[in-house]
Amino acid sequence: MHVLTLVAIWLAAAAAPAQATAPATAPAERQWGQTNAGLSVSAAPVGRWLLARRMDVDFAIRNTGKLPATLPPADDLFGYLLLAQGKTAHYTEKIFHARGQPGWPARLAEGQVLQLRAVDVSELKAFAYNPRLPLVKGYPLETVGGQPRPAAPAGSVGEVLKPGPVRVKYVAYLPRPGEGAVSLVSSTIRVDLGLADFGKLPADRQRRILDDLAARLKKDAWSAKLAHGDAVQIGRPAAATLISIAADTEAPYFGRMWAVAALADIGGQEAAAALIACLGDADPGVRCAAAYHGLKLRSEPFDKALNQRAVSAEDAGLSAWAIMGYLKFRKQVPPELLKAGVESDEWRVRAAVAETLARGNPDRSHLPILRRLAQDSNPQIRRTAARAIGYVGDRCFETIAALIAALPMQGEDARHSVAGALSALTGKKWPYDQSASLEEKAVIVSQWQRWWEMNKASYRKSEPPK
Repeated sequence: MHVLTLVAIWLAAAAAPAQATAPATAPAERQWGQTNAGLSVSAAPVGRWLLARRMDVDFAIRNTGKLPATLPPADDLFGYLLLAQGKTAHYTEKIFHARGQPGWPARLAEGQVLQLRAVDVSELKAFAYNPRLPLVKGYPLETVGGQPRPAAPAGSVGEVLKPGPVRVKYVAYLPRPGEGAVSLVSSTIRVDLGLADFGKLPADRQRRILDDLAARLKKDAWSAKLAHGDAVQIGRPAAATLISIAADTEAPYFGRMWAVAALADIGGQEAAAALIACLGDADPGVRCAAAYHGLKLRSEPFDKALNQRAVSAEDAGLSAWAIMGYLKFRKQVPPELLKAGVESDEWRVRAAVAETLARGNPDRSHLPILRRLAQDSNPQIRRTAARAIGYVGDRCFETIAALIAALPMQGEDARHSVAGALSALTGKKWPYDQSASLEEKAVIVSQWQRWWEMNKASYRKSEPPK
């Protein structure tokens, strides 16, 4: 198959999130490309790739056949890299690995691996990939008036790549006298291109990175999530871009929410001021993201603004996310906010707290609130809280006691969920069958209560049973 056709298929395929690749490995552990004429090639990044730093790659070729494989003269072997980010791709100038290398072998024996010269690819010229470019002696070239000519470079590799996932393939061309030329393609390398010292980059490069960051925050939810990590890595220089996105009511909600999260992770007075403004935003997702993530700032002005809004209980969702944020990042909830949320006379506010905790990957920090909600007078709230407790998997005295106390309370769905949580936490298979008779239901409730009276001494407070 034509090498550029392979590349087109490669670019069209959905790429998994890239992970940073380990340094060059021993030959037995390498990832090799497909065999052609008894040969295959491998490429591996050396160390971590950072923008404006070296991007080293080492290369190797091996004989996968049963017979000796012919190599071209040292001066004739070349290769190049294909680099893709999303649907944008570039290829590099030719890499002549073996020019001037003494002792270059004419053949590779069966199973023999030949290490090629490692290269810092950051300074190589990069050309925009075009699937219509013909291959001329193994290398893509433009054709003008029927005559091939080199394309105009888009910049160096270090200039055209952006922070984030990069997919890399290596193509080697071996013009072997008397046996015909062979093109070899490596397996895909997945690299996470990180940022070094952003402040030391040229001003125009900084601007391009920040513009790209803004574009990714607006593209889709997955791109926005990845952009969040890059923004945090950039730090304070990204704040102005993030503040602009967070305040932009025309920007997608997911981009605004990830911008809010990044500002909270970066910190600073300007971030606090921006998040205070977001607490009053028209979009509930932006408001709740600011309420939750803003508590990472430990900013007195932000805390004061948040508490004033959350305690009023006019925005049940914001109050719920504020409680969640306090539990996650501060380990305790201000008494006035706890009273406004969990002890609110308005059941919809309490339900919002329960639903928010249940949907937000609850953990042990949320248990004090969940135990109270599991004994709420509203069966819908009890049902939600019981399911969340079962998800957390806590088996300490306080948790089991709260569920036992909730079990006899009215509400069939709630009883079913409470008994389900008890079964999951204790291993006792005593479900509450809503289709059973009243007498049978009473037996199940009584069975759980008797079991607890007999076994609660073996449960210690805040600890699992012996």
